[in-house]
Amino acid sequence: MQYSSAFARLAEVTQVVSADRGYVFHNRLTHSLKVAQLARRISEKLRSTKKQEADALQAPDPDVAEAAALAHDLGHPPFGHISEKELDKLAKEAGLKDGFEGNAQSFRIVSKLAVSDAVAADSEKTPVIRGLNLTRATLNAILKYPWGHGDNPGKHDKWGVYETERSLFNWVREGHFLDSFAKSPEAAIMDWADDITYAVHDLVDFYCAGQIPVDRLADDNDPAERDSFFAEVFARRRDLAPRRANLEKTFKEVLEYFPLDRRYIGTLEQRTGLSQFSTVLISRYVNAITLVTPTAGAKSVVEIRQYAEDEIRMLKELTWHYVILNNELATLQHGQTQTVRTVFETMHRAAKDNRRLFPPAYQEELDAAEGDVLLQTRVVVDYVASMTEHEVAHVYALLTGK
Repeated sequence: MQYSSAFARLAEVTQVVSADRGYVFHNRLTHSLKVAQLARRISEKLRSTKKQEADALQAPDPDVAEAAALAHDLGHPPFGHISEKELDKLAKEAGLKDGFEGNAQSFRIVSKLAVSDAVAADSEKTPVIRGLNLTRATLNAILKYPWGHGDNPGKHDKWGVYETERSLFNWVREGHFLDSFAKSPEAAIMDWADDITYAVHDLVDFYCAGQIPVDRLADDNDPAERDSFFAEVFARRRDLAPRRANLEKTFKEVLEYFPLDRRYIGTLEQRTGLSQFSTVLISRYVNAITLVTPTAGAKSVVEIRQYAEDEIRMLKELTWHYVILNNELATLQHGQTQTVRTVFETMHRAAKDNRRLFPPAYQEELDAAEGDVLLQTRVVVDYVASMTEHEVAHVYALLTGK
């Protein structure tokens, strides 16, 4: 996985905010590495606890969980979620019913778009196997959303496979005896590791960058900042409002672990305190997940304690409140959306009459899809989604002369 060019490009794909803005935030590459380490740690912990019992509960494979975590963000396009939303809209406008979804794109990359040195059993020279030649278990673990577009009535905004990979998806899910929408043990662990890493490391990142005032939120002597945060969150998230009292209590409890009482300036004491804070929270959430007996039709093979889910939920809301909904980021994202739209629309037209605008690899894919307009559109989506942020900005400049 780490040798794939699709993995290397994550170094220049935004997690939430680009490092170009001054502070070295996590990008998709550093995020993926930490999710992988954590997924392995959780898997090993669950296997080591009463091993015979763990095996009976369908014990997770640490190698599979780690590989899935490394792959889970491969499909993220340049500029992160704002670009994902725009590409989905553009793909559907161009006729692709299953649009664009980062998780489905990850599955497409590892199974079809990436290249490896794998060869067919009857071939000694020509690498004819597409994708990374991963095991069935690893492919299943990558399926954070194990269904296609529109298959799951309870989840319209997320899906894990396009129709172009449907046959492989069906093979991967053969023999699956849980609920049809249930994740594999390794996929569930990868998902939880992703949540932990996102919530904890983004919190620390944005506190250090001066964007989330965790010190003021934790100040019991002056609760004004915290009260303002609560008011906005529960006005925006009406689905959480019925549990407001409990979630407020949970949030206050997790802030008791925060060791600093002033803004971040980078002293040794502060850096040490933040490292300890991160370790405490991550250990707390690693210990919150357990295996459960796998029964036919079960919706999950893991159980996560309610306190941990609530704390992660509220920590994520910090990033939404102070960063994602900030008007400065919204202005930046507006420009990024226009860049993605211009590049996609120009290249979509070029797929019909000027394929020289594409790199040779995508010219080959377009030629192979000759006569299939929808498949050619999917190739255009692949091309735009595969770019780094510097690449898409460069292509935009070339195409528009700006």
